[in-house]
Amino acid sequence: MSDGEKQDMGTKMVAPADFSGPMDKRGCTDILCLLLIIVHWVAMTGLGAFAISEGDYKVVLHPMDVDGNVCGIQYGDKLDMSDYPNFYYINSYSTGVCVKTCPTVAAGIDITTFVGVGGVTGTNAGDYSAVEVNTAAYTDYSDNTSNFPTGYAFPVLDTVSYMNRCTLTTVASTALEAAITAANGQQMSEDEDGTLTKIYGDLYDSMNYILGFGFVIAMVVSFVYSFLLRIPGVLFLMIWGCIGTVFAMVAGIGAYAFTEAENWRTTEPGLSEHCSGATLTANDDGTVTASDCTEADALMYVSYVFFGIAAIWFLLICYLRSRIQLALAIVKEAAKSIAAMPLIILFPVMQCVGFVIFMVIWMIYAVYLASLGEPQETGICSDVTLITESLCTGDAIWIRYQDFVYNEDQTKMGWYLLFTYFWSSQFIIAVGQIVVAMCVAKWYFCREKSSISSGTVFQSIKDSLYYHTGTAAFGSLIIAIIKMIRAAIAYAQKKAKQSGSKVAQAVLCALQCYMWCMEKCMKFLNKNAYIQTAIFGTHFCASAKNAFFLILRNIARIGACTIVSEFVIIIGKMFICSVTGGCAYFLMDSAEELDLHYIYAPVTMVMILSWFVASMFMNIFGMAISTILQCFVADEEMFDSGTRFATSELASFIDSNGAPDEPNKGEDNTL
Repeated sequence: MSDGEKQDMGTKMVAPADFSGPMDKRGCTDILCLLLIIVHWVAMTGLGAFAISEGDYKVVLHPMDVDGNVCGIQYGDKLDMSDYPNFYYINSYSTGVCVKTCPTVAAGIDITTFVGVGGVTGTNAGDYSAVEVNTAAYTDYSDNTSNFPTGYAFPVLDTVSYMNRCTLTTVASTALEAAITAANGQQMSEDEDGTLTKIYGDLYDSMNYILGFGFVIAMVVSFVYSFLLRIPGVLFLMIWGCIGTVFAMVAGIGAYAFTEAENWRTTEPGLSEHCSGATLTANDDGTVTASDCTEADALMYVSYVFFGIAAIWFLLICYLRSRIQLALAIVKEAAKSIAAMPLIILFPVMQCVGFVIFMVIWMIYAVYLASLGEPQETGICSDVTLITESLCTGDAIWIRYQDFVYNEDQTKMGWYLLFTYFWSSQFIIAVGQIVVAMCVAKWYFCREKSSISSGTVFQSIKDSLYYHTGTAAFGSLIIAIIKMIRAAIAYAQKKAKQSGSKVAQAVLCALQCYMWCMEKCMKFLNKNAYIQTAIFGTHFCASAKNAFFLILRNIARIGACTIVSEFVIIIGKMFICSVTGGCAYFLMDSAEELDLHYIYAPVTMVMILSWFVASMFMNIFGMAISTILQCFVADEEMFDSGTRFATSELASFIDSNGAPDEPNKGEDNTL
């Protein structure tokens, strides 16, 4: 490490002149990146306009038959199928045909009308009595394909049109199931008593309860959890209980493996004579093999590994004990900051709305772009082990279908849209992180905490959007580039798998793992850089540099805070889901207006929705913890005792433990 790097790592922060919290006098940061993402969106709009003018969404959304005819429209030089909007599958081994209306069966004929490959109606169709129907043809592969590709293929069932595709009616589905059951004595599904129908009915009847508990009550429980964390002793017992549980589980697994290995050696006939470390003689039969010894030894080594992990965990916790106490105090402060600004929990909803708006536009462009491809006939063998038509012989059938082929320009446009998705989605996340960081930082550096309210959230949103969207664009661009590289590697992995090259697959897998690790590291650095920007108003590069060296100077504190915050977040998610689900169960169970067949179905939906709410809340909570930690370290380095902004609990920690070593205090790192 160079002297310059050592100097940066050891240099304490120096507060800007008249610093009293997140900078009031800010300037726009990383304007070039902001202009770049705007130009990128304009280019995406131009690409989308071109795709809309040249393509037709119906080509993608409407079904296409084996000859490339699109049901419901005339596609290129193909047949005009405007009068044939629906798609009907003739049998399990064909792509089906376009039909005017979905086939129905008149009363008395039941499920006995057969369809020929030549058409759905007319001379190629025939009617058979129910006696002549071979019901085994529903499930028997040979019977079903005996006349392929000519002749009668499959019985017609009552169908209805759904998204231009003919699907079975409930009556037809029941008749089909009865026919299969009569033919082979095996029930096709377990929904004989209409279980799924009852579940759907329960979900519909309890929709108000599901939405009310899944969103509103889950938010209330989230704030209750935040309140509980501030009660003296609760957080202490929770975290140290989790730490002790992890140690007990790891040590317990090691003890179990050790005991099993010892029992194996002492009870297996002859094992003690041939394996190292044995104490008994071989039994009469002496039936022991080398693999028995290897497995017993391997189990013993596994126990040693877990004992080692338990020992390392114990020593690590002992070393981080004081830092864990600091982390507990920081978590409490984070809970206080969120309680002071309750509307901050609604900001992720605003993010979701923005993301949905972007995705609607993006998907429209993507669908139209996908329609620009040229259909090309290809196929797949019913025996998936045979990959070419020439090899697809015997009972196997070559099933033809249409696949889209894209030229080089269209492929490049597709990659561009994918990159736009990565960059824009990460940009929305980055803006949210800056807003939350600014809210929490303003709370921390305010000496009159009572003056902080939900109005601070709106002020932070305004400042973040006006001054720091460029920084969000810069950080999200880095993540988008990494994700794009990972997408390219995934594409190469698919090609390597098709070619069967084991070496290429191994190399690409290693690259994918490396890029995954890089993405995680960059997301962590970006998050801390956004906090620096929120506090000091610096541009991305300066913020990332300051955040990086701040992390290095306080690596033990960061590690302890990470351990504590992960426990808090995991427990929080489980607490919110279980409490919300429990309340929903007892209230719906006692509600007289609800007559539910399976109460667990709506309760499960409540818990799924509450999990999403808990995840949003805990993401904010995790960002608040990281922000409080950085604010505390900056406060500790920039100010002397008595002038710090830290609350009494955090200030007492500094007084009792002392500030960290500062080897180069004479060299200022003015922000």
